[in-house]
Amino acid sequence: MNDKDIERHRYDKRADFLLNSNKIDFFGKIPVYLNTPYEYYFKLLEEKCGQSKLLEIGAGAGENTQLLLTLGFDVLATDLSPKSVEVMRNKLSKYSNFSAEVADMEKLPFDDESFDVVCSAGSLSYGDNEVVMSEIYRVLKQKRGG
Repeated sequence: MNDKDIERHRYDKRADFLLNSNKIDFFGKIPVYLNTPYEYYFKLLEEKCGQSKLLEIGAGAGENTQLLLTLGFDVLATDLSPKSVEVMRNKLSKYSNFSAEVADMEKLPFDDESFDVVCSAGSLSYGDNEVVMSEIYRVLKQKRGG
């Protein structure tokens, strides 16, 4: 089993627990000692991006996705774990600006220049940095003009 298979299995197992225990609404507060980086992350997204087509890679079970939706982004959340995507769909299907797909951050199944913003919170280390960054730049729309 390679590293990706191990991670997919681990996250599928976690998502199975959430799906089978009716704990889809598990999203709680981030522990206080972790708040500052996340507050800054969301502040930057809100200030710099406005209403944009946003790709969230490595979204897990959508722990950060709901806030992105409430900020007004059209969010396509992705994760390597099919079960985690199922959890997100169950939890966030009420949002018209939400969709989710199973996707490997090293092989994004999207056309070039498809998204205004690509974000990730805590999952970039799950891929080869050079490959992931290349994929992010590929799917990002190029800024035109000055």
